[in-house]
Amino acid sequence: MPATDPLTDPDLPLTDLLPLRAVVVTLHCLAPSHPRFFHQAALTALLRGLLRDAPDYDLHLRIDTPESGRVDYRPGDYYRFLLIALRGGEPTLARLLSRLADLPRGAPRGGPGLAFADNWRLVQLQDAFTETPVGSAAELSGYDTATLEQELELWITRTRWQWHWLAPARLLKDKADRGDQTGEARYCRDPRDLPPALLLSRLHDSMADLLRRRGQAPTPRGAPPPLACPHGHLFWVDNEYRDAEGADQVMGGLSGLLHLEGRLSPAWWRLLILGQYVGMGQRTAFGFGRYQLRTADGGFSYRRPLPAASLLTRAADADNLAAAWRHVITGSDEIAQLTLDPAVAWLGDPDADDPEGADDAPPPPLETLHADLARLLAGEYQAPELRGFLIPKKDGGLRPLAVPPLRDRVLQRAVLQALSPAVESLFSAGAHGYRPGRSRITASHAIQAAWRAGYRWVYESDVRDFFDSVDLGRLRERLSALFGDDPVVDAVGAWLAAPVRFQGERIERVNGLPQGSPLSPLMANLMLDDFDSDMQTAGFHLIRFADDFIVLCKDPEEARRAGAAAAASLAEHGLDLHPDKTRITAMDQGFRYLGYLFVNDLVVDVSGDRGALTKDAQVPPHSWLAALAARAPEPVDAVDDLATLIARIARSEPISLGEADTEGVLLCVTGEPCLIAARDRHLTVLRDDQVVHHLPWQGLQAVILFGNHQITTPALREALRHEVPIHIAGGLGAYEGALWSGTPGEHGSGLWLRQTALFSDPQQTLPAAVEIVTSRIRHMKETLRLRDRGWDTRLIDQALRDLPKVTDAATLLGLEGEAASELFRRIAATLPETFGFQGRNRRPPRDPFNVLLSLGYTLLYGYCESIVRATGLLPWKGFYHQGRGRHAALASDLMEPFRHVVERAALTVVARGEITPEHFSQSPAGGCIIDSAARRKYLALLIRRFETPVTALGDDKAEKLFVHLQRQALSVRTWINEGTPFKAWRMR
Repeated sequence: MPATDPLTDPDLPLTDLLPLRAVVVTLHCLAPSHPRFFHQAALTALLRGLLRDAPDYDLHLRIDTPESGRVDYRPGDYYRFLLIALRGGEPTLARLLSRLADLPRGAPRGGPGLAFADNWRLVQLQDAFTETPVGSAAELSGYDTATLEQELELWITRTRWQWHWLAPARLLKDKADRGDQTGEARYCRDPRDLPPALLLSRLHDSMADLLRRRGQAPTPRGAPPPLACPHGHLFWVDNEYRDAEGADQVMGGLSGLLHLEGRLSPAWWRLLILGQYVGMGQRTAFGFGRYQLRTADGGFSYRRPLPAASLLTRAADADNLAAAWRHVITGSDEIAQLTLDPAVAWLGDPDADDPEGADDAPPPPLETLHADLARLLAGEYQAPELRGFLIPKKDGGLRPLAVPPLRDRVLQRAVLQALSPAVESLFSAGAHGYRPGRSRITASHAIQAAWRAGYRWVYESDVRDFFDSVDLGRLRERLSALFGDDPVVDAVGAWLAAPVRFQGERIERVNGLPQGSPLSPLMANLMLDDFDSDMQTAGFHLIRFADDFIVLCKDPEEARRAGAAAAASLAEHGLDLHPDKTRITAMDQGFRYLGYLFVNDLVVDVSGDRGALTKDAQVPPHSWLAALAARAPEPVDAVDDLATLIARIARSEPISLGEADTEGVLLCVTGEPCLIAARDRHLTVLRDDQVVHHLPWQGLQAVILFGNHQITTPALREALRHEVPIHIAGGLGAYEGALWSGTPGEHGSGLWLRQTALFSDPQQTLPAAVEIVTSRIRHMKETLRLRDRGWDTRLIDQALRDLPKVTDAATLLGLEGEAASELFRRIAATLPETFGFQGRNRRPPRDPFNVLLSLGYTLLYGYCESIVRATGLLPWKGFYHQGRGRHAALASDLMEPFRHVVERAALTVVARGEITPEHFSQSPAGGCIIDSAARRKYLALLIRRFETPVTALGDDKAEKLFVHLQRQALSVRTWINEGTPFKAWRMR
């Protein structure tokens, strides 16, 4: 190695610090502990408290806290940290280990503010250098000069390496850059503040100061050697700790990593190597300023102990997994509505004996989820592809969503619940989006408070294409800086970088947070927290909601400075401001933010009035959709009718089924959540603030809401005043309830009384029952005829001949049952053996074809029940089926003539090979589950069949099946009111 300029070599008596003794301490939790994100200060308080009389603690002891980042310990958990004693600190270390062994005696009494007190006991001591258990300090090996020279041999020829901060570092900026800055603003916060020369100088000065305080007299250093830093991702993390008086003190620091290039002399390498054990900057006695050198390929010589347990272990807690499962499968958010996952596996079959169980969700599949998390922990889990969806944005553009499959959404939610409490504690008070206890409402309150404090100007902007522009490499580096080598970092990184599958195409992704992942909102705030901190440190009053932010200022000049500061901070991470959404506004002129209009201290909710919207559906330039569009020879939405319908279901776009009736409009609202409001004497349905329907109240017969929609109180009052019943049904049609005035429409309660009286007379209802069974069996025969295999249909023909002779309901049920058994026996003969269909089963369905039948029957039953209620009939009183609990017997009656629609649709998708046994899986409870892609395809086919006009027997004009359902219900009502014989629907 060439000779180096002696003026650049540090001349420090480092041997005064050697030998080092290092011990890994493992504690066992006895009572709950809730440390802050960084544990150094709280743990140091315990250690100092145990020593009581150790004035030389700062000169002799150092700690490393690999558990930092975990903020919740329960009885039975373990905790691991590293204790390092410098030369001369052996007696202090021995005394401290003895008192640790005596825990919980000698420790202060625990309480809400003390994370480390008498709630821990010692489990094990281990020599950090030999990794062997020890019983006392006397058994520890030493890291001496010879060991340092051996470690030097591993590094001395390196010209490229990495510098990873293991704990926040408080390094003063260069004096020229510091100027008159005070407080936390004095410290290095990003790569611009910390060039390599300053980094080496601060390390030298920290070590020289320690040696000076230990009685040595180091010579002044010369200029540090020239190094290059081709890449650096440094960021500031805010941190607080509680002092001896119980007051919160600020102690933030720099974190992240640097890539360095250049040649160092042996003297400099010795300083860098030893600095890993000692730390640098301010508060090293607290464990701050610790770092680790890594080779270009990730190798290292300083072996940091691992935490006692990964955060993935906490995510695997049964309670945490159950909560994640419940959140995902019962979710009413955009993703839950959009993806139509196989949550139907537990839907009750409406023709089963006890349909009341249909609303019960299944227990979480803990065994499967535990196995997945175990594979994540071992690094053996392959993140599945995300599924692409397109939904319109409120500004008229397109928002590409990339959504994980159901099981991975549960896993990600479980990991989110383990990460969020810790990461949340780092965030600025100015961030209001995607945070527990914060919302656009809290942001509006903060803006009002700022006006009262004298702020009169606003700088408005947002981050252009933020979610699709996030550098996933930087995000991984940030997570590594906070959580070290915890496997949770690899798990999150793999999930967020997963490719997208859209319309048969696989799109690889390099950057961007997938909008659809449960983890993305938290990661978005983590990436923007550095921006929040930069703006706060610069003295600006920032309010941010996701990537949309404002800066409240006291004059226009301050607003202009805020814009420059925001642009500079975002540029550090390759982000920039949206020029079309950037402006400076006086508060007395008014500005819009988060759906509010702010004018001085006045706040008006204008979320339903967004003004002119952009009509061009622009593709976000950095999204996965842009990558697909760049290579697609045809527009991505150029598909046939059925595929379009499948995509509409995937995007939860409104699909109206039969909206007109001779007595007024029956409005059916489906798809993605809508808002039903009253405007200008009309019922108005808005979706993403755009009008979907605008109908006069006088022309409405009823409204049926299929799915998770909201209705305003004024709209409810208008509905009551106009006696327009509002019916609520699930997304698959399962009826949930009604909002109405208390009377069943214009026909009044007398209709119910007449219906009850009529349907209580078996002789009067028998003809109607025979009518629907006749229709049902004729449609069975037609279903078999269309699949002509030369079948013998004598049994079904005999049933049709016997129907006119039936004298009681029991015989009628028997005839229908025999015909249905014959139908399903014939169907079983046509299906591949792999479908395992041997006849009808349910609660839950146990084979793929029965899943298709149950799903289709559920949809049909829900529509029938909603139509029955909207027609003013009493749903629980049927003329053929007997009501049980909440079972709408009349809906079961009226769906009989339409069951073949479901059966034919199921046979079609199987015959075409569009749905195969590979689209199904078995649940732990023995049920069969259909995957979401096949489910969407099947539902699309069913809906298209309901939309396809069909001519009824005796009619000349074809009508949609939904219209035939309405007419059949009206025939029941006419029969009740006028005695006209009921006519069931029959195909021509």
